[in-house]
Order: sequence, then structure tokens, then C-alpha cells
Amino acid sequence: MARLVGVMGHAFQFEMKEGGGSVMHDHIDWGLALDLLPEIVQFRTFNATARDEDIDLPALKREARDAVRAGLARGYPAMAWSPMSPEMKAEPPPHPVCWGLLIGYNETEETYTVRHPWVSDTYTVRYDAIGPGGHNPWFNVKVFDKPSAIDEKTTHLRALRDAVAFADGTRYKGDDDHSAEHRAQPQGFAAYDLWREAFGSEDIPLESSRHNADMLKSRRLLAAEYVRELTVIFPEAAEPLAAAATHYDRELESLNPLYDLCVAAKKNQAWSAGNRAEAGRLIGEALKADREAIASIEAALSLLNRSQ
Repeated sequence: MARLVGVMGHAFQFEMKEGGGSVMHDHIDWGLALDLLPEIVQFRTFNATARDEDIDLPALKREARDAVRAGLARGYPAMAWSPMSPEMKAEPPPHPVCWGLLIGYNETEETYTVRHPWVSDTYTVRYDAIGPGGHNPWFNVKVFDKPSAIDEKTTHLRALRDAVAFADGTRYKGDDDHSAEHRAQPQGFAAYDLWREAFGSEDIPLESSRHNADMLKSRRLLAAEYVRELTVIFPEAAEPLAAAATHYDRELESLNPLYDLCVAAKKNQAWSAGNRAEAGRLIGEALKADREAIASIEAALSLLNRSQ
């Protein structure tokens, strides 16, 4: 997991809205992570929307099902958009919206076995219950074929450069709507500063604060693990990479209690002035550690650039 989110960028990304409002942190999946995915693994895509009247949707779902089963027989899961039925949508949240993994198939019940990050246990759903005709207008199943031929060191070097670009807010450079949307919001170090300022207000949101803290601590935990793995891949830069991992460890010493504060505020349905001040202080400490982690990554990149 750490290597995957390190290479695709999630481990290093963070953005914030004015006032500390709700941020869809998984927006990185669109335009960055999914664009990179074909470079890592080859896959077939089965795609249809409710507007595609010329597509035989039941036949497409059967074709996707057969491809998923064949992939599973070779040891590969498949990826599906919002793999749930209308009945699941009617149940209390959390709902398995966004991407999930199809990790098994029951021939008798004609159901996929699904693993989803928002659901604690695996669950089953009929193969024909997802997509149009179910709860959402999009049917998208990606069946993995085989790993792409990649240069491992080149891939990790790009990930380290992306870490720096996420931090200084230059990662989104395209002229597409997705990049423009992200450029409109503070990224990286600037996002920490904006979030810290938001805790100066009594109106700081409760659930958004908890969610933002949860996402940031989860990502920096994986960032620490990922750059620590890279000390083996890049022994010539092991020292600064190990230092970066240590800085991310130290950042977590601030982010974990920050998350606890946000959980307590959500439970109490109120922020006390003292807890808001403490949250701001913890974000400041986390930012300091994050800056030092990125400085260490920049030092590692300098060494690696000279060694090539």
C-alpha cells in the first residue's frame, strides 16, 4: 500500500479549502493517479453510462463478468466503480461509492466479492446490479491483465519529484478543468497554513475537521513507510531518505493527537477555545516536520541527480 500511494502521489498530497471545509482528498484519482495507472499495469476497461443507448448494457456486464472471472483465475483482482446494489444504497452509510476491488466471484449466486476502503468487511453484490440500472449512472470495470514494463528507479524518482511538487503547489500544471480546480485551492505547505488559520474561528466545521485530519495522518504514515523503503532502492541516498522518514514520523506525533481532538469535538458537537488553539499549534508543528521531510527528499534528489 505504501509503495502504491507513494508512486501514485496520495502519500504526499494535501489541500485545503478556506475555512477548513470539506475537501474531497481522493480527487487526486482523477487526472493524476488514474493517468499513471496504465504505466504500472495493463488493463481492459468495460465502460457505459446511462446515456449510452447504443450499448447493450446487459451484454456488456456479462462480458465484464467473464473477464473478471478469467482475471481472478490468474490471480488478478478487478476494479469497479461504486460496486453496490440499489438495496445497499438504501441502507445507512457508509456506502461503497468510488472505486472498489472485485476479489472473488460466486458462480451459484452470480455475485462479486468486493473489498472497499469504506467498508470494514468484504461483501457481495450481483454482477448485474452495479452501474446503470442500479444506483448510479456509470458502469466502469477495469480488468487487470499484466504489469507494464517499467523502470523501477525512474518511477520512484518521479514519485520523489512529485512529493516536492505537491508540497510547493506546482504538481497541477495542466490546463484541464481538473488541474484548474486544484490550483484554485491551496496545496501542500500553503494548505497547512490555511487550515491552521481556520482554527482561529468558532465556525470551524466538525466533521470536515475530523475527515481532513484522518486523511492527512493516514497519508503521512504511508509517506514515512514509502521513503523508508526507498533507502534500499537508492542506497546512495539512504541517509537523507531515512531522515525524511524520521521527519514524517515526527509529523505523526502531531497529527495523531490532532485527529483525537477533532474526534472529540465531533463527539461533543463543539470546539472549545482551548482545543482550537491546541489544534492550531499541532498543525504548525506538523507543518514544520513536513517542511523538513521535503527538504530531506530534496537532498536525496540532489544526490541521485549527481549519481546518474
